[in-house]
Amino acid sequence: MIEQASIEQLLQKTDIVDIIAHYVEVKKQGSSYVCVCPFHDDKNPSMHINSIKGFYHCFACKAGGNVFKFVMDYEKLNFVEAVEKVASWSNFSLTYISQKQDNKKSIIHILPTLNAFYKQNLAKNKEALAYLYKRGLNDEDIRTFELGFAPSSNETLRLLQNEQITQEEALEVGAIKQNENGAYASFINRITFSIYDHKNLLIGFGGRTLDETNMAKYVNSPQSKLFDKSRVFYALNLAKDAIYKQKEMIICEGYMDAIAFHKAGFKNAVAVLGTALGEHHIPLIKRFEARVILCFDNDNAGLNAAVRSAHLLSLAKIDGKVVLIEGGKDPAELVASHQEKLLFNILEKGIELGEFYIRSLIASCDLNSALSKQKALEEVQKYTFNLEPLIANSYTTLVANLLGVNINDIKLSKNTRKISFINPIKQSKINNISELELLKFLYENNETIGLFKLLSAKEYFLHQDITKAILEQKNFEDPSIRELYEFENIKNLSNLEEFLYAICKINLAYFNKLKSLNLKQAFKKQIYNLLNQNLEKIKKSYQNDEVFFNHLIEVLKSVHFLDDEESLELFLNRLQKNIKDKKAIHYNFEEEVF
Repeated sequence: MIEQASIEQLLQKTDIVDIIAHYVEVKKQGSSYVCVCPFHDDKNPSMHINSIKGFYHCFACKAGGNVFKFVMDYEKLNFVEAVEKVASWSNFSLTYISQKQDNKKSIIHILPTLNAFYKQNLAKNKEALAYLYKRGLNDEDIRTFELGFAPSSNETLRLLQNEQITQEEALEVGAIKQNENGAYASFINRITFSIYDHKNLLIGFGGRTLDETNMAKYVNSPQSKLFDKSRVFYALNLAKDAIYKQKEMIICEGYMDAIAFHKAGFKNAVAVLGTALGEHHIPLIKRFEARVILCFDNDNAGLNAAVRSAHLLSLAKIDGKVVLIEGGKDPAELVASHQEKLLFNILEKGIELGEFYIRSLIASCDLNSALSKQKALEEVQKYTFNLEPLIANSYTTLVANLLGVNINDIKLSKNTRKISFINPIKQSKINNISELELLKFLYENNETIGLFKLLSAKEYFLHQDITKAILEQKNFEDPSIRELYEFENIKNLSNLEEFLYAICKINLAYFNKLKSLNLKQAFKKQIYNLLNQNLEKIKKSYQNDEVFFNHLIEVLKSVHFLDDEESLELFLNRLQKNIKDKKAIHYNFEEEVF
C-alpha cells in the first residue's frame, strides 16, 4: 500500500502536461494548454489542462480531474497502478506502508548505476577513446554527453548482481535481455550514449560497436517502462533551453551528428533514435512551439526519412525546412574536419517542408503524358486537401510549374471552411470579469463564504453552476470548479477591500440587468449604484480602514435583507445624506425606524 503523503508529494511534483502529452498532442494556448479530448469523439481541442492547479477539464464531455484520474481513465488502470505509472515517468520514488515493498529498489536508480559503470569503463578502454578522439570529440564532450563503454555481458551481469538488482528489475528497464539460453547484457563491447528524456530522467542508452564487421553498427535500449524510442529525442535534455529561447529545433539522424552540432555552437540540435520522425514526436515538438530544421544525409535513407518527416510535420502545422548535406558527409564528419563554417552555410539554405514534400512527390511520378500529370496532381491533392486552404493554395504556382500545366487547372484545396471551437461558457459569460474574480476569491478563501451569504445571493450571478459548487465547497473533482480556472485574464483579489468592492459591483450588475423593476428593486439598485460611485470618497472620510470595512459590511448586509419599500427608501435617504456630509455610512437602522 502506498503512503498517502507519498501520493500527495508525487501529485505536487508531477507536471500534468508532461503526462498527458504521453498520450495525446498538447498545445499551449494562452496561460494553459489544450488538446483533443480522448474520452469522446472530439474533433477540436476542447480539453484544457491547467498545469498550475494540476487538473484537466473537457468543456464538451465534462471529463476532468487530476493526473491520476487521466491515466486511470485512459489506460483503464486502478488507482494504485495509475499512481505507480505516473511515478515511473516523473522520476519519483514512492513510499510503501508494506515493509516488503518499502525496501524494494526503485527501478529508476538502475540505469544511473549502469551509466556510472559504463563511464568508468570508458576511461580504461584505449580503443574506444581512440575512436572518439578520431571522430573529433574531446574529454569535455565525453563528460558533457556522458559517453561510456559497455564491456562483456558477464561483467555487466556481475555488476547488477553486486548491486542487488534482480533480473526482473533489470529486464524492466532494458538493462538486460533474455533468450532461451538465459539473460545477457543489452550492450556488449559498445560505446554507450546516455539517453535522457526532457525532464532529465535517464531512460536508456544507445550503443556503437567498434567491430566494423558487425552489421548492427548502432543499437538502442529495448522497449521498456522507461524507454520508447518513438517518443524520445537524443540530447533534448541538453538542447531544450536553447530550443525554448531560439524557437527553433534542429533534428538530425544520429548521436554523433547531434554532438557535432552542439560542438559547432548549435545547442538546439537533437537526434532521432535510429528511425525517422514519428507521430509520437509531434506533441513534444509542439510543446516547444519551435520551427524545425530537418538535417539529414543526402543518401537514400536520409532522403526517405526527410520526405516522411516533412509530410508528418507539415500536416501537424509545424513550420520548418529540410536541409540535405551534399558530398556524402554528415555533420559529425564536417565538424571533425573543422568545416563548421560549411555547416553554418548549409543550415542557411533549405526547402520549406511542404514544398520539399511536393517536389519529392512529383519527382517520383511519370510526367510523360497528360494522364500521368493528372495522376501526379491527384497524389499532390491527397496531401494538400489535408492542409489549411491558405497554406494549400500557396503551392499552386509551384505545382503548376513542376507539372508544366496552366495554373488555372490546379486546385489544391477543398475550400472547406473550418469552424473554430468556441467554448460556449466563455463566449456567453466572459464579459463579467468581476464576477469571476470574486468567485475565484471565494473558492480560495472559503472562510469568506459565510460573509458572502450575508451580503449577496447566488441568484445575482451569471455563473450559476460555478457559484453553487463553491458555496457547497466542492473541489476540482467538480467540473464547474475546473471551468472557473480555465478563464484567462482573471486577477486574484488580494484582500477584504477588493472582495467587498466586487460584491458592490456584482449586486448592482444584477439589478441593472433586470428589464423591469418593482419599487423595492429600484431602491436597492439606487443604493448599490450610490455605493459604487462613492466607495473611495466614503473611505477617505474614515480615519480607520477596519472601521470602514465593518461599516460597509453592515450596509451591504442591511440592503440585502431589508424587504419593504418604506425601509429601503429611508435607508437610501440616510445613506445619501451621510455621504454628502462625509459622515459614517452605518447607523442603527432599527433605532431610526422604531
